Amino acid sequence: MFERNSRIIRDGESLSFDYVPDKVVLREAQMGELERMFSPLAMDNRACSAYLWGSVGSGKTVTAKRFCEDMKVYFSENNRRMDYVYVNCRIRNTEYAAVLDIMRHYDRGFPDRGFAIDEILTLLKRAMEKEGAPLVVVLDEVDCILKGSTKNLVYQLTRFTEDMKGKATLSLIMISQYSLASLLDEASMSTFRRANMITFMKYTLEDLRAIVRYRADLALEKDTLDEDGVDLIARLSEEFGDARFAMEILERAAHSAEKEGLSTVTLDCIRTGGASIYSDVSENKLNDLDMNRKLALLSISRAIKTAPSISISKCEKTYAVVCEEYNVPAKQHTQYYTYVKDLEKQGLIRTEVKREPDGGRATYIAIDSIPPKELAHKIEYLLDTPQNEGADFE
Repeated sequence: MFERNSRIIRDGESLSFDYVPDKVVLREAQMGELERMFSPLAMDNRACSAYLWGSVGSGKTVTAKRFCEDMKVYFSENNRRMDYVYVNCRIRNTEYAAVLDIMRHYDRGFPDRGFAIDEILTLLKRAMEKEGAPLVVVLDEVDCILKGSTKNLVYQLTRFTEDMKGKATLSLIMISQYSLASLLDEASMSTFRRANMITFMKYTLEDLRAIVRYRADLALEKDTLDEDGVDLIARLSEEFGDARFAMEILERAAHSAEKEGLSTVTLDCIRTGGASIYSDVSENKLNDLDMNRKLALLSISRAIKTAPSISISKCEKTYAVVCEEYNVPAKQHTQYYTYVKDLEKQGLIRTEVKREPDGGRATYIAIDSIPPKELAHKIEYLLDTPQNEGADFE
């Protein structure tokens, strides 16, 4: 039932959203900031706090988890104990649910009902004092709680250990897409400390290439994803700067390759994976193209075949054949180039200027979001339907 037609994926777990790699690519600076902010905990057992904010898929969650895992190792190597609790506030989207999750770190069978939040927090203090070790609480997507009518939880947690005895302290890491100032009241803000914010910028194209290559090396068999494939996944994710998006494309592409019995993850597998998540190529968008632009796009999709990109001069040769096939006069280079730029504006293709081996420069065209063969079939179907009969030409 679950047989593989080929072996591409070596370690599927390392492609999941929840996977925490041994290192977080290109987030060394943020890891260093967290180390600075939490040095009082490591050195003097003092409670600390940090706020991580940035766009979706910018590495906030994996950085926080990796940091907490590394800190546990540090404490263990120094014959000390420390633990952390991760709470997804999009799932646990009330203060009560979040506090319940923290409490269940110490008592897995703690009941859902019957206690007020203040009572649970009192019991949590007792459990921590009994355990005698510091705890770091990570509240991911904390805005889901803070946008509610009450914002008391952060204030309580940041002052949680003021009257506690022993080595038990509670430190807090909050994660959100939004600035802390827009979410907290003044009392909570002053308690949390404005300086303890770490910003995560969107990943660049080069960043995404590095992340895809690193994760592919962990997850896939050797030599099953080449640099053209890495580049295409990165480009499909570049608009959002989203590493999670890139990982999802990588996973779907690898499964597609296995299903088809291939020995490598091809560009078409990647395009199919990207289109299954998000695609700019809709039937309506293709329908809205006039006859000339449909023919230009058909020539590109036929010419490109399995290559990552192809020069515009080669596309024009295919364009002449396509126009002859549909009994339409082929346009000259200047007009064809106009069609190409129009198609790029609509997100159907991508162009870039590359240096040629002879030292000259040429425009290359790529189709990233759908397998060219599939795109060609879609356009051929539209061209062969009655709606295009008698179409006007420029």
